[in-house]
Amino acid sequence: MSNGCFIVVDGLPGCGKGTMIKRVFEYVFGKSKKYDNILITDEPTNGPYGLKIRELFSKQKSSNDFASELFLAFVEDRRWHIENVIKPCLEKNFVILCDRYKYSSIVYQSLQGNDFDEVFAAHKDFLAPDLALIMDVDPLVAYNRINKAKEEKRKEQKDGFRELDFITNLRKGFLALPQQLPNENIQIIDANKSVDEVFEQIKPLVDKVLF
Repeated sequence: MSNGCFIVVDGLPGCGKGTMIKRVFEYVFGKSKKYDNILITDEPTNGPYGLKIRELFSKQKSSNDFASELFLAFVEDRRWHIENVIKPCLEKNFVILCDRYKYSSIVYQSLQGNDFDEVFAAHKDFLAPDLALIMDVDPLVAYNRINKAKEEKRKEQKDGFRELDFITNLRKGFLALPQQLPNENIQIIDANKSVDEVFEQIKPLVDKVLF
């Protein structure tokens, strides 16, 4: 086994994942020179299957479009990510911070018209992170955050993913994950609070898994 550390940050759109990844990076990097090697990565990747996913995303008109194609592409993209990025970096003692992982696939793809059992079975045995942080935020808060985003691209996007009902169902899916994957270190974080208060919940969890 390697001495690296694999941490995932996942959750609803608008939950503050990016902010917390930045905070975790700064915190870990500042602890010791031992943690100089830190990688921030995300899914979908920029690998061959990740590019296919992004192409399909660009063609979506509703959240159910290309559901089966996306399901298969995400499985292959994650396999590529693990073998070509995550495992090699862990073997070199990197701390890896991953923005979204198999948890998003289990939740999103089962809400996009794919069979839950099939989606779950395809993802459950992928490499488990040392720590998975699920950023939990009230669906209405998430809805308001993403629909008030300043980027015109976000404002113009009409794909069903930003509807309150969809976000509410996403939250239910994310909250069920600790019971569905009881052998994985999945921690639900109250992300309704201030940035500092959210990070105070995360800090001791990160400390526990660092090598």
